[in-house]
Amino acid sequence: MTEALTIIAAPPLLLRPILHQARAGTLATAWREKLPDRAGTAAAVSAELPPQDWEPGRGVGWRRALDAWHKAMTDCLAAAARADDELRRRLPRYEAAGGWAMDQDLATASYRAGMVAGGLDVEWFDWLIDRVREWPDERRRGEQLDLMTLEPGYRDDMQKLPLYWA
Repeated sequence: MTEALTIIAAPPLLLRPILHQARAGTLATAWREKLPDRAGTAAAVSAELPPQDWEPGRGVGWRRALDAWHKAMTDCLAAAARADDELRRRLPRYEAAGGWAMDQDLATASYRAGMVAGGLDVEWFDWLIDRVREWPDERRRGEQLDLMTLEPGYRDDMQKLPLYWA
C-alpha cells in the first residue's frame, strides 16, 4: 500500500483498539507512549490528540466519559468506512474488511449497556438482537447471536463501566 493510502486507512484502524481498551477498562494511562513505531503517521496523529474524556484519569464522571467514548468510536468507525470507500476507488482489486455498520451496532449497544451500568433504564440487549438479525454477513451474524444467547456472562460483561470513569 502506498504511503498516501496508509495515511487514509491507518488512523481509524489504530484508534479503534485503543477505544475498545478504554471501554473495557484496560487502557493504560500512558497509552500514547506505547504506540508502535511501525504505525508511523497514524501513531503520530493519535499521540497528538489532546487528552480525551474517555481516557483514564480524566475524572469527568462516567456519563461524560461514556458519551465521549461513544462519539470517538462513532467518528472512528465513520472514518474507517470512508477509508474503505477511498481505497476501493483507488485500488480496483481492494477488498474491504467492511462491516462498519455492524461494528457501529456493537458500539451503540456498548454505549447503551454502559448507561445501564450507570443506573439508567435503557434497553440495549433486545435492540442489539434485532439489529444483529438484520446483519448481511451470515457468519458474523451467527457468531454474534451465539455469543449473546449462549454466553451466560455476556450481558453482565457489557453492563460494566471502567473504574477510571467513576
